[in-house]
Amino acid sequence: MYIQRNVTHIKGKEYRATLLCSKYREGGKVKTKVEANLSHLSEELINGIQNLLKGKPVSKTGQKTEKTVSIKDIGVSRCIDYAYPFLLNSIMKDSHIDEVLSRTLPSCNVGLVKAMILGKIITGGSKLSIFNWLNRETDIANLSGVDTTSLKVKDLYRVLGSIPYYQQTIDSKWFRYHHTSSRMYLYDITSTYFEGTQNVLSAFGYNRDKKSGKKQICIGLICDETGFPLKATVFDGNTADTTTVREQILSLKNELGIKELVFVGDRGMQIIYHLENDEDLKETDINFITGLTRSEIEDLLKRQVIQLSLFSKDLAEVTEGNKRYVLSVNPELEASGKLYHQHKKDHTDMLLKLIETSWKNRKFQNMENELNLQKGKSKNKKLKTSFSFKDIDNYKKRVYKVLDTCKMTSYYSIDTIDNDTFKINFNREAFEHTESLFGKYIVCTNVNDKTLNTEMVRAQYKNLQHVEHVFRDLKSDNICIRPVYHRNEAQTRGHVQICIFAYAIIHEMEKKIYPFLKTFNETNNSQLSFNDIIAEIKNVKLCELKIGKNEKLFAIPDLNPIQKKIFKLFNFNPDDMIT
Repeated sequence: MYIQRNVTHIKGKEYRATLLCSKYREGGKVKTKVEANLSHLSEELINGIQNLLKGKPVSKTGQKTEKTVSIKDIGVSRCIDYAYPFLLNSIMKDSHIDEVLSRTLPSCNVGLVKAMILGKIITGGSKLSIFNWLNRETDIANLSGVDTTSLKVKDLYRVLGSIPYYQQTIDSKWFRYHHTSSRMYLYDITSTYFEGTQNVLSAFGYNRDKKSGKKQICIGLICDETGFPLKATVFDGNTADTTTVREQILSLKNELGIKELVFVGDRGMQIIYHLENDEDLKETDINFITGLTRSEIEDLLKRQVIQLSLFSKDLAEVTEGNKRYVLSVNPELEASGKLYHQHKKDHTDMLLKLIETSWKNRKFQNMENELNLQKGKSKNKKLKTSFSFKDIDNYKKRVYKVLDTCKMTSYYSIDTIDNDTFKINFNREAFEHTESLFGKYIVCTNVNDKTLNTEMVRAQYKNLQHVEHVFRDLKSDNICIRPVYHRNEAQTRGHVQICIFAYAIIHEMEKKIYPFLKTFNETNNSQLSFNDIIAEIKNVKLCELKIGKNEKLFAIPDLNPIQKKIFKLFNFNPDDMIT
């Protein structure tokens, strides 16, 4: 290592910098690396470091000499997990989150909201957990513009609860920065559960988290065709998917000012029904892409608009009025569906056989009892010699319970259960008809074929998987949106908005990391994951070096090869963390 002094003249002004540098070889070329910026140190200390690097001995006592520092006086006073927060903060700025917050919220709230976004990604914890983290990591708090000296945990909750009051402005600004030329808007809804019950929005409803006994909220999310979140809306926990469609379409048209749009939603949204029956939506020129439910497909077959034979092709299209029906088959779902359906039938048959065996055993016992009474082998006149009405009714109830539990009531029915006969009918035609529809789905749209051809219509519908990916990330360790602990409605809505901004940052990271991982793993025969890359970033610390008694400077350790590739991927210079 050596000391390098740089002098630069810009517009008549002179700028000086003193740098601690080292040389290294890369690709057969000698390159320079700046280890630390020493410009803030005193001149005599810089000279002392320079003498130490040159190996000059310390002068004798009493002689005037340059100040020197021995190796034992140089140490690491602390290391900060700074690289990951610094990178996230840079992505936050590039994604315009910084700008949206500064233009919509009071200036005193912006820093805390940014800190909560970073904290949600890094800690995945509650607001109390983020508060404690900020007090431990004051350098990261300063990065967000938060002064922790007088910070209280109630400040986080206060700022969190203020976010919904600026929600419409936030949505408008956010949408303006990320609106593309595409007219496609993907929409889906999910739920997330509460710990506790004291929240106005919480309610029991269709629980997608499989958390029985937990109240929940519903979250409707509009994304662009790549899955980037554009607008999130919080609904009561018992809100049905279909009832949210009207509000979301009108929000795009009226609040966000979209003149032409194609609203893409799954089959449970009943988009066609709303557009054809809602008076406000009838007046809007809305295009849509949606899937058809099983009953809607059955109706098309019944009216002979389509035939099952059309599903044999990879893609087929049928037109009725202004609607286009794109018919497609997923072979994997078809095979797995048939296998599961047959497994359900076998299981149902086994349970029904157990009931029949129980009936037969009781019947034989009745016959034996009657024979014993006739032959005088038994004087017990209360012996059962036939089934009572109650016995028959109990056997029927057992059958119905099995069919209901196995969800096979459409295919089985009771023919006869009495003293002489136990017979259950099986409707094989209905069973095989159901199997014939496995893996088959229909995408319906009113977009003309000049704008979107058949393949493109199906592709846009499949893009709904991007919204599902958002929901998975929100509920994973990347963000941890659930469980929700807030009692206050405004804080609950603010919590969701914080998590959406956090996901937007993760989304931008995934766009770069996943293509990099695919190439890197194939080239190096490795199996690194997204979390492995994050761990590599986290391993880059910002170290505070103590030189002598009073002087300090910051430095970062040497990067390993993969860390260099990662930072190059994000166009991120780790030395920027020092300055």
